[in-house]
Amino acid sequence: MTGLATLAMPVAARPQAPQRAAISVERIDLARALRQFSKQTGRQVAAPAHLLRARKATAVDGRTSPEAALSRLLEGTGLSFRTVDGGFVIAAPVPVVAPRAETFDPHVAPGPMPDVVVVGTRLDSGEAVDIRRRALQSVNILTDDDIRRFPDTSLADVARRVPGVQLSVRSGGGIVTVRGLSQVEERLNGRNLSSTTFRGFDIAALPADIVSGVDVYKTPSASQIEGGIGGVIDFHTRRPFDGPARTGMLTVKSAHGNLDDRIRPYVSGHVGARADVGAGEIGLLVGGSHQGHDIGGDIFRVETNAGQATPQGDVVDAPAEATKRYLRGTKTLTTGYAAAQWRPSDAVELTADLLVNRSDLDFANVSLTAGLADGAITRTFAGDRDGDPVRRATWANVPLTSATNHGIGHFDARQYGLNARVIQGALTILVDAALSRTGFHYGTAELSLRTTASLLSYDKTGGIPYFTVAGVDPERPASWRPASYDDVRVANDNEEAAGRVDAIYTGTGPIRTVKVGLRLTQRRVTQRLAVASAYAADGASFSVPVGPSGSRLFSDRYPQPIWNAPAPGSLVPGRVERTRASFDLAPIVTRLDYDGAETIANAYAEAGFDLMLGAIPVQGDVGIRYAETRVAMQRQDGSGATPVRYGHWLPSLNLRAELASATYLRLGWSRQITRPSFAQLAPTTTIDFVNAVGEAGNPVLRPLAATQYDVVLDYYFGRRGNAYLAGFYKSVSGFIRMQALPEEIQGRTLLINRPINADDGWIGGIEAGYVYRLTFLPGAWAGLGVQASYTRVASFRVDNGAGYRVPLEQLSRDNHALSATYDRDGVTADLTWVWRSRIVELSRGDVAGRPLYRDPYGQLDANLSVALTPRFNAVAGVVNALRRRSAEYFGDVRRLHQVFVESRRFLVGVTYRTGGP
Repeated sequence: MTGLATLAMPVAARPQAPQRAAISVERIDLARALRQFSKQTGRQVAAPAHLLRARKATAVDGRTSPEAALSRLLEGTGLSFRTVDGGFVIAAPVPVVAPRAETFDPHVAPGPMPDVVVVGTRLDSGEAVDIRRRALQSVNILTDDDIRRFPDTSLADVARRVPGVQLSVRSGGGIVTVRGLSQVEERLNGRNLSSTTFRGFDIAALPADIVSGVDVYKTPSASQIEGGIGGVIDFHTRRPFDGPARTGMLTVKSAHGNLDDRIRPYVSGHVGARADVGAGEIGLLVGGSHQGHDIGGDIFRVETNAGQATPQGDVVDAPAEATKRYLRGTKTLTTGYAAAQWRPSDAVELTADLLVNRSDLDFANVSLTAGLADGAITRTFAGDRDGDPVRRATWANVPLTSATNHGIGHFDARQYGLNARVIQGALTILVDAALSRTGFHYGTAELSLRTTASLLSYDKTGGIPYFTVAGVDPERPASWRPASYDDVRVANDNEEAAGRVDAIYTGTGPIRTVKVGLRLTQRRVTQRLAVASAYAADGASFSVPVGPSGSRLFSDRYPQPIWNAPAPGSLVPGRVERTRASFDLAPIVTRLDYDGAETIANAYAEAGFDLMLGAIPVQGDVGIRYAETRVAMQRQDGSGATPVRYGHWLPSLNLRAELASATYLRLGWSRQITRPSFAQLAPTTTIDFVNAVGEAGNPVLRPLAATQYDVVLDYYFGRRGNAYLAGFYKSVSGFIRMQALPEEIQGRTLLINRPINADDGWIGGIEAGYVYRLTFLPGAWAGLGVQASYTRVASFRVDNGAGYRVPLEQLSRDNHALSATYDRDGVTADLTWVWRSRIVELSRGDVAGRPLYRDPYGQLDANLSVALTPRFNAVAGVVNALRRRSAEYFGDVRRLHQVFVESRRFLVGVTYRTGGP
């Protein structure tokens, strides 16, 4: 984790070391000696980093107690120790005669300098509490132990378990928000990993197995890369120096999704080794993961409501279009990663990282759509209040469309990283370089059939809406005739090269550290997007392969779950061209191509201090960062070039006051920015001349800028847990929203919807968390633990341009998570519930401008691991145990938009670990 040297042990439960044990440590560097001591005794050791440098341990060889062995190791060093919560803390001699030269973790963006180097047992939840206690910023930690406890399969699943982090998941992807804001930056080992035309990357595309820890920073420091006014999530991949001399793990699981009743493989593993050789200490770790995810849902959808006349002459508010749909597909994640490290001396460490990831996507949407607005409403039923939207009704002569949309593509990500750390006395130099390449190549083809139902009945009075048809047999192929064909081809590519140099000077007075640094990033993106459409002529009779839509929608009792639809097999590579030819479809109708280039230059200075305010110890950092950005967007033909240049001064201040031995107060203040995505900057316009409307990007968008305030009160129950209460407030300028304005294009006046920097506003709230391990209970009960968190967020409301004042998109006012855990005698288990209240999906959701809301929803997951042997575990888990059902609506719950039921996933398998003591 950030700023710490850690040594891992096997995950299987390990009993407390006996009073006397065989302990053998040679006369070597003190830091290495303490690692070996901790591995052999199972006891954790913590020490101020500067005390371990330039000191040798006295050899120990024999059967003795850990306390006696540690005393022997420290002989001649002038150091002493004390026992804390079953571990040891190394104490400094008085006065301190060794130079203060703290270590610095080169694997993440430089942050506050660590007070302590921890060596010993695996990074467990108790140590995560220690890390949070020492942190100057507001930060939440997930350790390797936390991550292994959950059945999560992607980084998105992992991130949503952090207090204050929310995730809106749909079809395998997700939007991450921290404390209500979606302007969140994701990092990998402190480095950017951008996805094509967006700032962050889709963390649902990376497997959970590649990471050994997660840090979520809710307040920034000047030494960290700017970009996330919501926060920064930093994922740490595995490295050889993080673990014992030999380490390895293999996990084999099968994952069963209930919607398509298929079993998919889940295989992951890594192997690593470290050794002392003549040239110093070297280490190598390689790993990989291959997993299949079922991406599915049962869907009922209403596009919008509109006024429709009844036979009695009344105008009622009725759905204009209703659709029932099967979503079935697979996302296959294949990932390889490697890390090599070389420590030729205690003063030099080199690290090389490699990540190669590919996500293959194969989706099919099979839908039946009723064009209610084009039919004739014949009857509405009593029970609806005057003015309320229709809940039950019948229509005559309703057009039906049966469509199959088949999408195939892949997302690729590669990152190559090099890092060097050199320590000369009190000065540490860090050099880091990274090259990232990502690409998204995807194509969809949609083929539709049409017919007419003489009678349609619609009902949404129950839990899940439905409609049934009469006068036509939707399961009979002869009932249908060809309607239309559409296809979309998109290729987005991104390349980013980044380099940074940091210098850290460690002092012995009130100013603990002084940091300065430079960073340069160059990024290029391209988009190639082609859209084609065609309609079959009346009377067309060419052959279209068809088949049943599915067999079970929502439940066994759902009415009319089967209809005839184009077979997905006719919309795969090799067959699509024949389908296109049947419609005499031109190769290209619309192209939305553009190129973008961006250069970002940064410089910062930061000082860390350690003061006494009366009798209260206060530590903190204060700094300033300058970021200059140059971005230019242009269409592929070179037209529309729009260069933009802007700079920002970004100060920060973080304070931590130790009010009592177990109580801390943290204060934070900072300025931060979030740059617009390349998709928002796109110099392209999509035009619908029939309806005189269009959508466009805005190449001159400016970043959002925020002034942030944060206060946190922490209380610690030793290493067993902690409780905290936080308050936060962000004053944000330049919120981006869509605005529709008339523009003249090709001699016509059209209403063009484009993003603008429109609003200044605020967001604020409170956050509370509680973590406690019940180790005081007798016997097996001592393995119990509980974790709970709650976040309440409020924001300013903005006029969406249609007369509705709505809060920020993706913001949930109330969010909570509750976990019951168990970890003892080789048995690890958890039961986790995550819930969030209503959110605004879109500020303008339908043609009437009504906002689109999603109902409150929660998810229940469970996991169990049983150690069959010290290295062999049986594992089982369930994700979405209650089959989460979410509902969306326009304006209020009376105007339904969509009901979506996602798949429940069961996982069963085994894990084998090797290496370590």
